[in-house]
Amino acid sequence: MECPKVDNATVAFAEVMKSNHQLFSKVDSVLAKLLCTILDGGELFEHCKGLQREKSKLASEVENTATEKYRLAKVVSDLEASLKDLESRMEESEQKASRQKEANKELEDELLMYKKQAMEQHEKGFHKAVRQARFFVKDLDLGHFDPVKDMKDDVLLDEEDIAAEEEADEEQDVGTNV
Repeated sequence: MECPKVDNATVAFAEVMKSNHQLFSKVDSVLAKLLCTILDGGELFEHCKGLQREKSKLASEVENTATEKYRLAKVVSDLEASLKDLESRMEESEQKASRQKEANKELEDELLMYKKQAMEQHEKGFHKAVRQARFFVKDLDLGHFDPVKDMKDDVLLDEEDIAAEEEADEEQDVGTNV
């Protein structure tokens, strides 16, 4: 009778061994998976640390960009204010220039009027002198009298010709003195 007990115990022992072997195989599989997970976790941890460093760097860059954006906005604001000021000053200058041109035009017109008056006075004085000469010298030929002529080297010449001759003489004197 003991044989069936031993046989049963041997069968039970074989089944326990078989079950133990299956359990050991499962434990090995779980340990292998755990080891892979630990290794993957280490890589993930390093990757995560890298991502955190990159996030920190990007946050710093964003902060620097925001600071630069604020600085550039201030520069733009200052430039716009300067532009408005310059445009205002330019408009004032244009108005002032327009007023000065108008004043210059008035002065030029006034100068022209004075020149005409001076010429008229000169001509009146010339004709007065001719009338007086005719009065004092009755037989004098007054046909050669001309208000735009003058005497140079005992010759009656146009004043323009005399001025041109004098200018040429001055140029010649300067050329020989150099």
